[in-house]
Amino acid sequence: MSLYKKKIYIFGCTMWDIVGTPLEPISKGKDCSGFIYERLGGVAFNIALGLSKTLNKRSFELNLVSAIGKNEKTSLIQKALEENNINTKYLLIRGNQNDQYLSIETKNGEIFGSINSSNTFLSSQSDIIKYFSQICLAHKHENSDAIFIFDGNCTREFLDYVKKEASEKIFTKYFIPANFLKLAEFKNDAIYFKGFNLFINLKEANILIDSKKLKNAMDASIAIFEKIRTETSLTIVTDGPNIACGVSNEEVAKVQPEAIKDTKSRLGAGDAFFAYFLSYKELNPSASLKKSLCAANRKTQKYLKAND
Repeated sequence: MSLYKKKIYIFGCTMWDIVGTPLEPISKGKDCSGFIYERLGGVAFNIALGLSKTLNKRSFELNLVSAIGKNEKTSLIQKALEENNINTKYLLIRGNQNDQYLSIETKNGEIFGSINSSNTFLSSQSDIIKYFSQICLAHKHENSDAIFIFDGNCTREFLDYVKKEASEKIFTKYFIPANFLKLAEFKNDAIYFKGFNLFINLKEANILIDSKKLKNAMDASIAIFEKIRTETSLTIVTDGPNIACGVSNEEVAKVQPEAIKDTKSRLGAGDAFFAYFLSYKELNPSASLKKSLCAANRKTQKYLKAND
């Protein structure tokens, strides 16, 4: 029996989420009743957690490459990672502050406003790049492939280094910005991500092409794909809970999720969708893009219901 494990490295923020959920319509300057809850989060952490729920630890090794502070929450974060078989070898502990995400939702579960504080991860970029370099060298020496996932908190300096060192022959690279504002410096520069697989939303697609003319996810996914096309790349563009469209060299596919009728929080749903998509794709390498998107949709619907 082969002992080889496919290795997946997720680069980005591990955050402490603080979320306010109102019990009535919310508006600026209004003090309304509701609930406030806290939980572990961050795009990179959420994706690692989602992958751990589906991928067998005997066949896959998950590595979170991130940074946290040393404080009362440190042991909670480490315990959560260890319990879900997520490797902490590349988890930096720096300073005493955790990165945090503060969000206020509408009554319908959509984001009304949010604040992202990612100073701990951003101040650790030099060490993150060192880890990345070590990982690349190891895989090149072993001639073994790996999957790299980068969230939108990764700096352009870091991504420049990734583009230089991580060739498609060994490394499959995914970029999930998860916030259209983080793409401002890539405006009208979609070709920068040639060699990456992009998982973005419609607003982000329009920024990358510097256009307001892309009115639907299908047109956007095709337009972006033409900019970044390689032998193995793919582009997936989502439009909130409405539709997900994907383009690869073999296929153009779209999936329309079931309508969300109840008032459920959408927090983390996009991260879960990507994790389920990638899990299905890795476990079923011959599956079509359409099947992978459909599988991710079904699992995400269950995720939303479980978080009701």
